[in-house]
Amino acid sequence: MPVTIPTHKATQQSDCGILLKTISPGSFQEPVQYAHRDDYYIFGIVENGHCCISIDFKNYTVSDHEILCVQPGQVHRVVDTGNAQATILFIDSVFIDAPDKQILSEYALSVAPFRINDLQFNELEQIFSIISRNINIPESSRTKRIVQDLSHAATGIIIDNIQNIICHQLKSRRQIEITLALKKLLSEDSHINRRPSYYAQLLHISPVYLNEVVKNITGTTASKYIQDEIILRAKRMLIYTTLSIKEIAFNLGFDDHTYFTRLFTQTAGLPPTTYRKKYLE
Repeated sequence: MPVTIPTHKATQQSDCGILLKTISPGSFQEPVQYAHRDDYYIFGIVENGHCCISIDFKNYTVSDHEILCVQPGQVHRVVDTGNAQATILFIDSVFIDAPDKQILSEYALSVAPFRINDLQFNELEQIFSIISRNINIPESSRTKRIVQDLSHAATGIIIDNIQNIICHQLKSRRQIEITLALKKLLSEDSHINRRPSYYAQLLHISPVYLNEVVKNITGTTASKYIQDEIILRAKRMLIYTTLSIKEIAFNLGFDDHTYFTRLFTQTAGLPPTTYRKKYLE
């Protein structure tokens, strides 16, 4: 049974591929609170207050002057709007060029809210204000171009900050590329192999070096990184299918479903059945 996760498409959100929402306590524009994924990028900027966002079943608190980015395909939802006043920019991936997509992919290896300085924050506020005025004008080729150009300027400020964070971490470019390659291999495998040596061979490096690389970039071992991807898939199957625990274990390549249950419980903190029930309450 395929995992059917609600997916929002850029073409359904806006004719120009750009959408801007402002969220505040008592706002009429309520955020989407059910788990879903998109085929576009989301940049959420909190002006003041705080809120809690779940990305791939991990919760992140975003506070004053902080930004959180969601990549296409990541399962996410608003856990708690809190008292946040925030602006959310939705932008079709066609408007993000290849070098910027690379930077955002590196950011996704260790997702975390990040803070920008007051000057850049004020610049983003001004850009969002102009986008908001133009996006509500009856669409024309001129207004579409203005909105797209301004959105490109806003994402440029945000991505420059991400790039600076990455540069200050002083991580090896080669190691980042290897970790991204591993992530791509895992995403493409219908049945993830639990042995790091399998992927090390595909990447033409030794298992020892793969482990060193992944730990340097993500802070976790290659085995744990692979295991976390398996558990993420398990969570998606638990929430978005009616498969039994035994069937999920089999789909994930486990011959022994009791071993899968122990592994899931150790990693997620709850047995699979309890996790499913709690999440769907």
